[in-house]
Amino acid sequence: MLNVGYALHNGDWNFKDINSPFTRIYYVVTGTATVKIYGKYRSLVPGNMYIIPSFTEHTDICTGEFGHYYVHIYENVTSGQDITGSYDFPFEITGQPMDEILFRNLHEHNRSMALKCVDPQIYDNKHSLIECVRLNRERPLFDRLESMGIIYQLLGRFVRYSKPKFQTTDLRISQALKSIGDNMSKLLRIDELAHDACMSRDHFIRLFKQEVGGTPAQFMIEKKLTKARLMLASENIPVKKIAYLLGYDDLSYFSRLFKKHVGMTPQQYRNSFNSRVYS
Repeated sequence: MLNVGYALHNGDWNFKDINSPFTRIYYVVTGTATVKIYGKYRSLVPGNMYIIPSFTEHTDICTGEFGHYYVHIYENVTSGQDITGSYDFPFEITGQPMDEILFRNLHEHNRSMALKCVDPQIYDNKHSLIECVRLNRERPLFDRLESMGIIYQLLGRFVRYSKPKFQTTDLRISQALKSIGDNMSKLLRIDELAHDACMSRDHFIRLFKQEVGGTPAQFMIEKKLTKARLMLASENIPVKKIAYLLGYDDLSYFSRLFKKHVGMTPQQYRNSFNSRVYS
């Protein structure tokens, strides 16, 4: 958990092209606002909950009163198995009376974690994220456990109505996915995965693509680069070390791969993330 709180706006919740490395969950209490997301304009209305997954570009629009609870969730996943990245969530679900109570309790127990400024230009950058992660880790264990219990309940409400990005029916592919998730710091060879699955390389690739929707190589690259983007946005460590922690000994190769899939080098991504301006 990075931030949690209650915000009451009056036409001042207007921010363009936000794209954050953390997930947002809202519960609307009063008024209305609009979010442009997935190419559509969606209204935020009282009594409903909303979720904006990490790395999902969106624009906030508010012309009048708008009061909502918010929580920002950052998954520092080392195993490659993340909740918010594994499901296609509905943007909106009908809220329950207990949802507002949960948010109120979360807010009351974590007042020090409320945003001091609601402008993403101020709080959505590497230095702010690093500080939020540090402060959260320094809190007493019982505080963190109680807060995460509430967050899991709120997140579970969305999971109930969501769909997995893919569902495997073959246990051999499920085991291969687990191996990939458990070895994010290594560059696994497809031949190894196929051997462990007791299949030929070609058969393994065909079955993996059929079950997951992409080849093993594509899946591993996507998982590693998602993790790299999270680390670049929130960890104050050199790009070379990030590459090494993801199993890439060759920094030049890692940079070329990152640029091919993200559109800029790791350092350019880090710099652009920290210098972005919202309006």
